[in-house]
Amino acid sequence: MSKIRVFLADDHELVRYALSKVIEAESDLEVVGGAGNGEEAIRACAALIPDVLMLDLRMPGIGGIEVCRQVRENNDKTNVLVLTSFDEDEELFGVLAAGACGYLLKDTKPERIVYAIRAVAAGQAVFDSAVAGRIITGRSQGPDIEDSLSEREMDVLQLMAKGMSNKEIGRELWIGETTVKTHVSNILRKLNQSDRTQAVLAAVKAGLVRLSR
Repeated sequence: MSKIRVFLADDHELVRYALSKVIEAESDLEVVGGAGNGEEAIRACAALIPDVLMLDLRMPGIGGIEVCRQVRENNDKTNVLVLTSFDEDEELFGVLAAGACGYLLKDTKPERIVYAIRAVAAGQAVFDSAVAGRIITGRSQGPDIEDSLSEREMDVLQLMAKGMSNKEIGRELWIGETTVKTHVSNILRKLNQSDRTQAVLAAVKAGLVRLSR
């Protein structure tokens, strides 16, 4: 099995060193590089195409939100996991809009970071409990969205929010994986989203589901 390739972007060398030790202790993860500023991170990710970019939001030069946007535009195979000391709404919602899959604070326990890397590599959404509640506050579209989804699609959406794969959802609901794929496609269409992560975020903002923490 190939390892999940992680790139570290943080302007503190000590943070990069500590993260690399945590990550390299896992047999299925590896660190493929690191950068201390936004420009280096963008160039390196374009060349290395890591599975996960662990990104600090405040670095010299290009800020984290713009780094996330450019990395995702250059190659959507690299998923972005934010690891930062800051939880201001402007940065939180800005980097989510730029395409980040996850948002953790730097006081997160190492085992949670490892879990988040694996989840984000699989395209799942992972958020620190300290910020997840604020994502849930936008409920204005809730009734319209909920009315547009069938009962089964709501079941699938709830399990998507828990980070389950199509196969796992099928086992949970006793339906075939092809049927799950059809439901997921319908959910993306009805929520006007291009991928699972953004669909879950839209549902969370509408107050329909809660993220697994």
